Amino acid sequence: MNRKIFRNEDGVTLLEVLVAMVILGVALLLLLNMAMVALDGNDWSNKTTLVTQLLQEKLEQLRSIKDNGLASGSDTASGLTRTWYVSDVSSHLKKVDVLIKWEDVRARMHTNTMTALIRTDSL
Repeated sequence: MNRKIFRNEDGVTLLEVLVAMVILGVALLLLLNMAMVALDGNDWSNKTTLVTQLLQEKLEQLRSIKDNGLASGSDTASGLTRTWYVSDVSSHLKKVDVLIKWEDVRARMHTNTMTALIRTDSL
């Protein structure tokens, strides 16, 4: 009885397994990096949305204040400090700048500002 042995049909060699593991490892590392970038982007967009809402909210509050009560100040909302500066533009017009400084997950500081002109009394 003469049997031929085909080495290709015996199974996977150790070298083939190592090459497959290296390719899989590189692919998983790239996916992990992509996931981290996505998480950072999600955190940044959530924070900027919150900051924008807080800025708009403060401007609306300041618009509703009667003529003589409009003054500079600061407060805290959702753990972020808002600061606003009121300056006279003319006798019936005030400029209001609202500012929020915030820190992202990588400890980088960002500043968002909104400016509005508010009519203070009837002309």
